[in-house]
Amino acid sequence: MKIVVLVKQVPDTWGERTLDSTTGWVNRDGDNVIDEINERALEVALSIKDADKSAEVIALTMAPDNVADSLKKALAMGCDSAIHVSDPALAGADASVTAAVLSAAIRTVNPDLVIAGNESTDGRGGIVPSMIAEHLHIGHLGMLASIDVSSSSVSGIRLLEDGTQEVTCSLPAVISVSESNPDARFPSFKGIMGA
Repeated sequence: MKIVVLVKQVPDTWGERTLDSTTGWVNRDGDNVIDEINERALEVALSIKDADKSAEVIALTMAPDNVADSLKKALAMGCDSAIHVSDPALAGADASVTAAVLSAAIRTVNPDLVIAGNESTDGRGGIVPSMIAEHLHIGHLGMLASIDVSSSSVSGIRLLEDGTQEVTCSLPAVISVSESNPDARFPSFKGIMGA
């Protein structure tokens, strides 16, 4: 099974966030880290790989050139490879452009499963995973609190205000995880050296 995990680098949530008065964009000059929800998505993918040693996990990001540390962390956590899409013309890209570019990159890998966080902490749009599924013409299961993957399908439970919802979809598919998923593992020393 081939799994692509979408990884977004954001300003550290524990630091102060400011806007650039010229562009209106979030100032990214300070400490930047993998968004916590994307770390949870990585953990889901790496847990699948733990259960199926033949699984391949690929981290994918669309970001400026200063994303190397975040991709190294994803590799140190256990990803097999990483893809970095970078083009100055993508600066300030909205959700529509982001989804189109990420979808094009995903097509080159042809994964069985794409895993994303439900929404980024710097944008809070929460729509990119479903837009990617639309571009790829595959199913999307969003806001999953638990995930079960077989060789032909993915299923999970979505937590709602009034209960739960059990959902399933055939592979290939795009899923987005919620904060109810486990915290990410720490990179191992061997992983850090390998990255």
